[in-house]
Formats: sequence, C-alpha cells, structure tokens
Amino acid sequence: MSRHDSFLAVRWVVLLLALLLGPQSLASAQMDSGWLMTEAARYYNGVGRAVNYEMALRLYRQVAETGDAQAQYIAGGMYFRGIGTTRDEREAFKWLLQAAEGGKATDLSQYILGYTYFMGELVPKNYAEARRWYGLAAAAGHRQAKNDLAFMHYNGFGGSRDFARALALYESAALQGDAQAQYNLGIMHASGSGIELDRVKGYAWYSLAASQGNSGAISARNAMVGDMSRDELARAQALSVDLFRRVEELNPPPAPAATSETAAEAGEVLQPSPLEAQP
Repeated sequence: MSRHDSFLAVRWVVLLLALLLGPQSLASAQMDSGWLMTEAARYYNGVGRAVNYEMALRLYRQVAETGDAQAQYIAGGMYFRGIGTTRDEREAFKWLLQAAEGGKATDLSQYILGYTYFMGELVPKNYAEARRWYGLAAAAGHRQAKNDLAFMHYNGFGGSRDFARALALYESAALQGDAQAQYNLGIMHASGSGIELDRVKGYAWYSLAASQGNSGAISARNAMVGDMSRDELARAQALSVDLFRRVEELNPPPAPAATSETAAEAGEVLQPSPLEAQP
C-alpha cells in the first residue's frame, strides 16, 4: 500500500468512527468540524468522488448538532429541498431557525421562517415573529417577503393597520417584478383602499400583473374599462408602458453563471446552496 493509500485509509477510518460513535468519538479522533464540512461539501458537489447527498447531509447534520450555524443552514436547506432525504419542512424550519439565530441566514431562509410563523401549521401561529422575519427578508430585498409583509400591514396582522407602509412595500416588490404585489397595488389604487382612489394607477398596475398571467388582475383590469373615460384610459395605458419599462430597467437579466472546468480536478470545495437551487 502506498503512503497516499495509507493516508486515505486512515481518513476513512476516522470518518467512519465519527459517524458511528458520534460527537465524543469526534473529539477523541481529533476530528474538527472544519474537516467534516470539507468532506460534506466534497460529497455534495462530487469533488474527488461520486456525488452522495445522503452522506453529505449526515456530515452536515453532525456538525450542525455542535452548534455550527453554517452547517445548520445547509442542513436546513437540504431538508427543505429534499436533498439527500425526503422533504421535511419541520426539520428544515428547526435548522434554519437555529442557523438564523446563530448569525447565518439569507433573505430566502428569513422569508421561510416568516412564512412558517405566519401560517402556523408547523409551529404555533405567531404574527410578531412573522413580521420580524419578513421584515429582515424584505430589508435584504426579498420581493415575496415585501409582498407578504405589506399584506400584514394592510390587514393589521400582528399590529395596527398601516396603509402607507403597505403601499410602500407593495410598490417596492412590484417594481422588482412581483405579479402579486402589482395586483395588490392595482386593488389599492382602483378601490381607494386606505389611499386616494386613482383608476389610472389601478389600471396600470393591473396591466403589469395581467401581463404575467395573474387572472385576478386580468378580470379586474377588463372590468375597469367601462367605468373609465377615454382620456383616463389613454393615460392609464401610457402609464402602463412607463411602468413596464421601469421594471425592466430595474431588473436586468442575470449574467450567465461562470463555470470552472478544473474545479473538481483542482480539488476545490464548492459551497452548496441547497435553498437557492436544486442540485
């Protein structure tokens, strides 16, 4: 057996001991979490070996149980997507919450936490916590979080009704291209719900949502035509065009992702992002 083969054999023995005997053997075998994270990432990405999501999850979870926020975040994402295991939203919530409280979160994981607290299916309904996590995700730019937080402000979930705040959040999400937020803006303007009635703006926002296939917006926009003057309709259609252009300018297509053909050959450990995309 060569020196290289002997080294690999020792690493395998240590790894198997850590998996079979748990955290105490981890310490006795002088295995640190950094090495386990590296091995987990190699299994996840197939670097130097075949992809093995089940093994990756086992290793990430083992590190997560020591309180490592990065491992908790990755394990939560894998449970959420069903990578290396059956999809388990309850486990996902547990690990994503621990990760977020430990300082590791993204706008998407914060949104998931807010949504879970708002719905109250996996955990007791908690509007205050929903607002908190939605607020963090919205501040980081998550458009669905902005829409959902606006809905809470508009309806007074978890606090008093705040139409001005709802309007600002809906508009921010709508300008990011969120069809539901565009539809909700149309409702507020067209009906004067909490703000001054403005059929021109209502029609324009309905048009943007309708262009994305929102059935409610299509029906609402078509129903408005009979109540609008020719001048109102012309101004509404012109505003629709302006808003279309503004949304396009604010949301350019993402640049193609750079790839590295030599990453695996060089032994680089790529960081998995199980929440952002399926493997």
